Amino acid sequence: MSLRAPWGAILVALAVLGSSSSHAAQPQAQAQAQAGYSAPALYNLANAYARAGKPGLAVLNYERARLLEPNDPDIDANLRHVREAVGLPPESRNRFERVAEIASPRILAWVGVLGLLIAGVSMLARWLYPQHRHKLLAATLLGISLVGVTIANGVALWPIMHEAVVVTQTAPVRVSPVPIEEPLFVLPEASIVSMTAEHDGFVLIRTEAGRTGWAQRANLAPVVQKRIASTDVSPSHN
Repeated sequence: MSLRAPWGAILVALAVLGSSSSHAAQPQAQAQAQAGYSAPALYNLANAYARAGKPGLAVLNYERARLLEPNDPDIDANLRHVREAVGLPPESRNRFERVAEIASPRILAWVGVLGLLIAGVSMLARWLYPQHRHKLLAATLLGISLVGVTIANGVALWPIMHEAVVVTQTAPVRVSPVPIEEPLFVLPEASIVSMTAEHDGFVLIRTEAGRTGWAQRANLAPVVQKRIASTDVSPSHN
């Protein structure tokens, strides 16, 4: 979820909500286009999928809504309920993630811009008004702190950039990216996994329990829609 610039992570996280979904969720993309890409629209869409008995698409849209409103108790409660209904444990976030997600990425992006402005102007003013250098130093530190909050949010968002939700009833996971092998294990619908690479219609995934393997791309929908860089990993034949 090497780190790229947190600004890029924030912008991509926001841009996903204007992108199309995966092949397994084409009707969902059309519904989103009609409803708009706000947290309430995604939340309502997730509720509709939950009522329709589609926990995978429900979890996917709750996760996307939570990107925009990370502290909404209704989103958290419904997400937890849907996961528990299919026998999955609730997601756990560490203290750093909770602190870093004190506000939506959009707000924190503007906080970072404000911090850069305050720090830049204060540093320049220290040269022009040396008699106020102590006050201006405090303002500079304040600006840097605001930028730090934005960077922390970007770091917290980074793992989500590589997460996907199982949107089919099951998702077989295999040793190598070929469909003829017996699966190592099978992921249930609404499971959340991390994606690390893609090869020939398969995605190398890592589960919340730490298990790894190759799953078919059609069984997954990324929380943040983006292209995963293909790798040169060749299928292994045992």
